Amino acid sequence: MAAELTQEEESIAVAQEMVTAWNELDVDRIANLFAPDAVLHSMMIEPIHGRETLREHLGKLLEHATRLELQLKTVAATGNTVFLERVDDFDVNGQHGSVPVTGVLVIENGMVSEWREYYDRNELLTEMGVIQPEQDLMAVVTQIMDSWKAGNIDGVLEHVANDVQYYYRVGSAPLNGPDEIRAFLEKFGSGMSDIRWRITRHAQDGNLLMVEGADDFVDANGNRVQIPYMGMFEFENGKIRLWRDYFNPAIGDMTRKGEPVPDHVQALLSE
Repeated sequence: MAAELTQEEESIAVAQEMVTAWNELDVDRIANLFAPDAVLHSMMIEPIHGRETLREHLGKLLEHATRLELQLKTVAATGNTVFLERVDDFDVNGQHGSVPVTGVLVIENGMVSEWREYYDRNELLTEMGVIQPEQDLMAVVTQIMDSWKAGNIDGVLEHVANDVQYYYRVGSAPLNGPDEIRAFLEKFGSGMSDIRWRITRHAQDGNLLMVEGADDFVDANGNRVQIPYMGMFEFENGKIRLWRDYFNPAIGDMTRKGEPVPDHVQALLSE
């Protein structure tokens, strides 16, 4: 008679079956190994709850993958908790990448009830070709500026995500999604000319880009408007997911009326 498996051995067997399903890019098999109310939590982002939500998420995650190998380095278990130290090696969108990962799987009734993942998210996105080098992120914003100067709203919206939030002035309610942004830009840009929006400094931290510069244009009444400006862009999957603009509209009103601005403001506008 075969020896009965210990709880640790049973838990490891389920974890290894899950690894095999991932390596075979079998979304349904992966999803069915999760408990109905399972939680998958990559610790640097919000957790995903429920098997069917996971099935949809995994389908999108793996649809552009042509190869995936979870290369196990260390497998250990205590009770119903399994630890997987590994390197995830993959080909996604024609790009090869690999990322070290540690996963913690809780097994209940032969299914994964909780899975916690620990890895460097910026490293993963870089390996997938999602995060570009700093100069490329700045290049995206430069393309947005060029499109806006040319009155090409489609060119602006090409670089924003479907779930983008745009705080056109921090303190006001955000615009949600490309359609709301389009309506705002069409109204805001009506009659605008000689646009000289410019950025004088920028800095990047992972998928975040901070910029400093000035908004500078002629309004519909022929008045030159100039405002020192700072902006924050958060990128996800190569597009802007969060955009916040910081400026003092009172300065814009002063320049619109032709009133002199303080020297410390003029110094920013003259850079």
